Amino acid sequence: MRMILLGLAAIVTAIPAAAQPPRPSDEIRSYAPALDRTTEALLDVDLGPLLDAIDPYRRHYDRTLRDIARRDDPDFDRRMRASIYGNAARIGRAADAMAAAAPALRGAVEQVQRDMEAAIDARPPGPPPGDVDDDWDRDDEGAPPEPDDEDGPPPEPNN
Repeated sequence: MRMILLGLAAIVTAIPAAAQPPRPSDEIRSYAPALDRTTEALLDVDLGPLLDAIDPYRRHYDRTLRDIARRDDPDFDRRMRASIYGNAARIGRAADAMAAAAPALRGAVEQVQRDMEAAIDARPPGPPPGDVDDDWDRDDEGAPPEPDDEDGPPPEPNN
């Protein structure tokens, strides 16, 4: 009887966890092993024939990309793996943050869109109280007055 109750309790607690949608970071981190295997395969490609064709009179001891990379960094393999998995975790955290912020961003964009539509449909406000009628383009008198040229052209600057 105890086993049945424990089994039911385990099922009841597992259902809400299984019902939650996967986070973007889980999916991104799941790509890391495939990227690691692909990188391993590319690092083991024999570049010897290409190196021999480029420089046929020299002996090439480092014939793969891995050999070339290890020549300058003996800890290359560990650092490469750490970079792949570390970057996957960082990108995953950024994706989780973007997914969490998406509803707020979507709401902000929709609010801006509503505000812009309301601004386009709204009538322009009238002049503020006490405004002097100096808006020449709104009254019926026509073009603005010409400047006074009684004094002649402005003096030229001395250089």
